[in-house]
Parts: sequence; C-alpha cells; structure tokens
Amino acid sequence: MSQPFEYSQIFYNEVIYYLETKWQRRLTDHEKHVLIEGYRFGRLTEAENEIRILEAK
Repeated sequence: MSQPFEYSQIFYNEVIYYLETKWQRRLTDHEKHVLIEGYRFGRLTEAENEIRILEAK
C-alpha cells in the first residue's frame, strides 16, 4: 500500500468534531484539510502494521 484510502465523510466529520470540541472553536478549511490527510495517513500506517502482524504469524 502506498496511497491512503478515501474514507466516508462521516469518518472525517468525527475527527473534525472531536478537535473542534476539544479546542472549543471551528477549524479553518486548511486545518480540516491537514487533519484529513493526517487521518488518512494514520489509517494507512495502521493497516500496513496489521498486515505485517498477520504475515508474521
């Protein structure tokens, strides 16, 4: 895997809502974009690690 997957908007909304609540303000469009890219990268890394674990068994 070299490219992150596209996820349903609801997954992105959940993490956006989490940070907006934590920071008690609306995120800018730029912050949302960076957050979404980070979320996608994190999920890609998580999936790759799970594959390594399964292959090692």
